[in-house]
Amino acid sequence: MTIERGEWTHAPKPLHTDHLICAIGDVHGRADLLDPLLAALAEDARVPGVAHATCIFLGDLIDRGDRSFETLGLAAGGLSAYLGDRMPVEDVLLLGNHDAWLKAAFEDTLTVEMAELWAANGGQPTWRALKVPPLTPFQGLAPALRAAVPQFVQDAVRGMRGSRRIGDYVFVHAGLDPRRPLEDQPEEVLTWIRDPFLHPAEPWPFEVVVVHGHSPEEPFERPTVARHRINLDTGAVFTGVLTAIEMRNDRFRFVQAKG
Repeated sequence: MTIERGEWTHAPKPLHTDHLICAIGDVHGRADLLDPLLAALAEDARVPGVAHATCIFLGDLIDRGDRSFETLGLAAGGLSAYLGDRMPVEDVLLLGNHDAWLKAAFEDTLTVEMAELWAANGGQPTWRALKVPPLTPFQGLAPALRAAVPQFVQDAVRGMRGSRRIGDYVFVHAGLDPRRPLEDQPEEVLTWIRDPFLHPAEPWPFEVVVVHGHSPEEPFERPTVARHRINLDTGAVFTGVLTAIEMRNDRFRFVQAKG
């Protein structure tokens, strides 16, 4: 396992704050990458001039990879668990389309149709990791998950939000719909959108830059920087590369765990 830090470069828009803002791309059950990445971010926060940190998980913590149980625990603890009392830390868990199925299970709103879609999109490794008994019918999936997952993790998942804005940056799982007003972006858009956001037909209508995941782009091991967006999804479950961004004032850099 290695940690690679890129060079600091000028950000698309200044943040006007010296505290450290971090965001982490799609983990998809790769706790073996998330743990060293969080440790690296904590190390980077312990530098002169940083008195506060914000760590934003961009969603899709679970599915496809086989260590979703550990991933959920790490995310629920957040960067706070690595920095202790060193400084105030705000940990923000954003909702991804995969996380939404688990949240529905915890809230007892998971339907059979949703469970079938979840199964078709890599849910079974998560169910195994969370010790759901084999051959559990879809109707019994939600109660089995609630019984298997610690309450503090369930609370963290229930508290997942759609987006977080800091200055002229919006952090979100999938993206924003440029055809809708900025203040009218429903959960389905925030967790699922692709092409209308990635490649808008018209000039980008918002003043914000979006930091997102959800859609790995070639070359998959490298994050994508465009005029209106920064994509941190480097396909960790397939490439073995989990990417974070660190932002301070008018600069940013990428930090990657590889293994």
